[in-house]
Amino acid sequence: MSEHLLKSVCLVGDRFSSFAKHEAVRTVSGFVSAVTSGAYDDLATPLLLWEGQGVNDFDREYVRAALERAGLSRKILTQPNNPVVVPRAEAHKNREANVLLAGLQQQGEDTYRATLRLHSDNELLLDHQTGEHVQGMVAIEAFRQMFIAFCEKFVATQWPELRHYYIWHGMDISFDNFLFPLDADITCTVVESDTSDPARLKFTVDLELHQAGNRAAHARIRFTAYDADRLGPKEHRLAGDAVANVLNGAAPEPASARTA
Repeated sequence: MSEHLLKSVCLVGDRFSSFAKHEAVRTVSGFVSAVTSGAYDDLATPLLLWEGQGVNDFDREYVRAALERAGLSRKILTQPNNPVVVPRAEAHKNREANVLLAGLQQQGEDTYRATLRLHSDNELLLDHQTGEHVQGMVAIEAFRQMFIAFCEKFVATQWPELRHYYIWHGMDISFDNFLFPLDADITCTVVESDTSDPARLKFTVDLELHQAGNRAAHARIRFTAYDADRLGPKEHRLAGDAVANVLNGAAPEPASARTA
């Protein structure tokens, strides 16, 4: 199908070039190249440019400038997909590119929802992006960020004087369908909770990742949010014990024993 017959095009970040093999999908660089070459000059009707995953503000400006130079700003209508990213304090990530959640909100008494957000430079995509789908480790990390973020935003804020340290005790996860670089939703439902001790918030949660009406993955996770000031010394002591045990076990055999 030629470019001018398409009614809409899905735009994804350059990281997802394999996914852009589909007729109605373009990477940012591929789309700008097509615009520059005149592929869209003879559009008979407006074209909707719909954003998938991996498109950032830098990319949007690149596309906007290309459309303006080509005189296509009124023929190609952009539909940005740029929800508010979960902040650093809630996602527990130091780099914005590694945050996988956006638009976190409470939907019911025990249910929370966010949208999946993939940056092209996310740490999990830099060294492993094979084929058209997004690897399962992204779903696992998104679930991890989700249970931390909901607790930080909607539970732990009751005790602002505490800083919580998150430990998960177990996870049962299943993958139902491929996940692609398109819109996806994550829900978190609290199954069990014990918040009687603010220094030790205990939860069991069910998480689901949905895309295009299908469930891509689901998991049950058990975790505890500990007061960091209380858990820190214990962690330090255990780390010291581990170092001592490893070094003692690695001690060289005495020379007298080797010659006996």
